[in-house]
Amino acid sequence: GEVTNQLREMSSANNNNKGTTIVEALVVIVILSFGLIPILLVILLASSLSSTISNNLVATNLAQEGVEVVRAIRDANWLNSRSFDSGLAPVSFDCTAGCRVQWNSTSLLADSGNPVLRIDNGLYNYSTGQDTNFRRRIIITKIGTFELKVVSEVTWQQRNATKKVEVEGHLFDWR
Repeated sequence: GEVTNQLREMSSANNNNKGTTIVEALVVIVILSFGLIPILLVILLASSLSSTISNNLVATNLAQEGVEVVRAIRDANWLNSRSFDSGLAPVSFDCTAGCRVQWNSTSLLADSGNPVLRIDNGLYNYSTGQDTNFRRRIIITKIGTFELKVVSEVTWQQRNATKKVEVEGHLFDWR
């Protein structure tokens, strides 16, 4: 009889341990969940922030490039003994509504609906490569006889919102 009672007590103790183990496991899972969820949220936020910073950097550089290309066209005008604003001032077509340039432009291109820029071997252009999110237009306003205001505007879509970066430069007829 006594051996049987001891076996029953041991069996009862094992059943209680099984229940305790399940409760302990659930508590551990809940504690880990509270620790892992914030970590996952931080990772997602960092990824989103990284994408935003990357797009802002690319857009800013594209906008600056737009002004620099127009500056190069002005400088080429000087080197070729033309008026500093030849092909830049709204004479042949109106750039107050927007024109296009790319890194190797020697003149302005009509805007024709502000198409997306493409990237090909690290260079942004309008004709070859893979489409990007970015659109650039150049707006030129003649301020006076010796001054042009150049605004390079880059826009892109990010999380259902249109983002925009503008760079403004003033070109003068000074050598």
